[in-house]
Amino acid sequence: MWKQRVICLPCCFLVSCHAAQLDQIPPYGEAAPGQANSGCGTETDFTMMLIRSRAYYRTGLFELSDSERVSRILEHRDVIKDICTVALLQAILLKLEENLIYQADAFESLMSQYALYLHEAIRQGRIRQEDMEVWPLDEGIQRVRNISQALSEKRPLSTAMVMNYCQVTDRFGASHELDWLAEPFFAEAAEGGLLAETDLYIYQVDWPWCKPLQEGILRKLRRVVRRLHVVPYAGGPRREEQTAYFKYISDHWDNLPDFTIFVHPDADEHQGAAFLALRRALSLINTQSQFAYDALGYYPLAQQMVVEPRRTWGPGFAPKWRRFWRRVFGHPWDILGHKPPRCKWERHAGHYLAAHAEAGQRQTLPAAKAACALLEEDCAGVTCLTPFDPLEADSALPLPQDRFGQRSCTARVGAEGLISSPEPSEVSYLKTCAAEGQSAHAADFTEDSETGATYQKAEGTFLFGYAEEDEVSRGEADARRRCDELGDACTGYTCAASIQVSPSTTKKGYAEAQQAQSCTVRSGRELIRSPSNELTYLKVSPSAMLHSAVARKGDKADASGDFQFYTGSQSIVRKDRLQWWPLEEIQTFAADGIWCSDTTGLFEAVWHRMFGEPLSQHPRGHDPALPLYLKWEVPTFFSYGDEGVI
Repeated sequence: MWKQRVICLPCCFLVSCHAAQLDQIPPYGEAAPGQANSGCGTETDFTMMLIRSRAYYRTGLFELSDSERVSRILEHRDVIKDICTVALLQAILLKLEENLIYQADAFESLMSQYALYLHEAIRQGRIRQEDMEVWPLDEGIQRVRNISQALSEKRPLSTAMVMNYCQVTDRFGASHELDWLAEPFFAEAAEGGLLAETDLYIYQVDWPWCKPLQEGILRKLRRVVRRLHVVPYAGGPRREEQTAYFKYISDHWDNLPDFTIFVHPDADEHQGAAFLALRRALSLINTQSQFAYDALGYYPLAQQMVVEPRRTWGPGFAPKWRRFWRRVFGHPWDILGHKPPRCKWERHAGHYLAAHAEAGQRQTLPAAKAACALLEEDCAGVTCLTPFDPLEADSALPLPQDRFGQRSCTARVGAEGLISSPEPSEVSYLKTCAAEGQSAHAADFTEDSETGATYQKAEGTFLFGYAEEDEVSRGEADARRRCDELGDACTGYTCAASIQVSPSTTKKGYAEAQQAQSCTVRSGRELIRSPSNELTYLKVSPSAMLHSAVARKGDKADASGDFQFYTGSQSIVRKDRLQWWPLEEIQTFAADGIWCSDTTGLFEAVWHRMFGEPLSQHPRGHDPALPLYLKWEVPTFFSYGDEGVI
């Protein structure tokens, strides 16, 4: 059907249309008799539309502010067509690129409007030859033609959604009965029934302190999805998300669906109650097209992006991160060149710093911090949420939004130091910076060259011989850490007995039992059957294929010099991407629940890198591989490690 639409379009809809009509358009500086020249230079929105449209077709950059600008122009089209027709034409092309996914008659409907406004502007002399040459209309038309063609190429696509589940109430006291899956846009056919062709896999954690989903909830979920699978499994004793993900990938390695959607039970907390990214991705997949398959290699669903996360350099975090990184990627973290931030910022609520510095316009918090750092001694810090002065002029171009979508911070001279503010909401960040190339956080930083190993549980066995003649009895966690420290000299650790779990065992009780275990580090290479039913954790070496997997890179370069990623590992990953990482590694991680419990938050930071994305992840609006539809009105809120975000 789409192919027929493309073939049957009048020639004025094609790229050559503009070249054919240039002869009818007055040259630069001239207008048709009785008509005024183009007014495209009279409004900031028009200028920004030109700048940002060019940027989008060149690099893929399209942020929330861009979709809002397009909407404003289209909303006032009856006025704008007489002021800057070419801006309206550009807005129509961008909107068409979005609408093609979900509106059956989008091409005919919007392109007929496009042709009408174009012909009317030519007749009335409201569009100039220069406008047609300067504005990227041809690029826009070619793009929508290509998308239409790709949408017409049908391809059956299968999907599965995967989550872990322990109990209704999480560790923060919040209740999760998966009500978000029954929202109308997911559940009701009239609203699209976006999950109707998706298999849902719920990995139910099989520990005494976890409570299975009630049958009433399961009945509700069966009405929403194509097929419901509840899989009991023994995940990690603490946090369990990544164990479930690795088990799913391992179990389905030979029959993975085209797309797997990884979510948490509290997905609304990560993705927002409207699920903007997930809904758009499902709508695209439901086109069952080659375009959808090509567009969705890896798509992040969370709204929060963390930049320079403290978990990689902060006190108490960095050593664990380095052990984790070396095990997962097989090389030291340091060789990547990522360092702690140069400046340290001390937050003071209810205070302000006097006098705007040279870069004193309102900016996002990170932009104001960056400007202040460049001003060296001429800037003491940043003040945010100062009441807006109506006379204040802000001529800065739009910047990426901070976590709350605000540009409310200014760099300050602050010669008098912190001053108590009459405005309780006002907050200041006092600056301390190290020399260029160094970090004010260096004193808090601890180097660690160990590798955090993974282990395979083997009940009823023991390993012969103590590693490095170390006969000290330790709890499970301490024995694991000691075995890590000893490197190749330690092949695992053997505990006197398995922990006895009963229906009344609590998470706290299990942790105490782990600490009370009597375990010793061992050097033997073979597991031996134990007459006293001992328990051994055998160290598992990384896969021989790990190096080639780490070296494999996708087409995208890193987004920036900073390490950044979307939170929570919530994402949609295409089948071929899930198989980038060696199956042996996936199986090892799935089998070591203790490892995954301890490193869940660290895996969330590198989930995208394991499946083909650059380590410095692109915000959705900047990602050159994503189509406009997956960026439209989907926000990203930035959080920064130097503000305490881990």
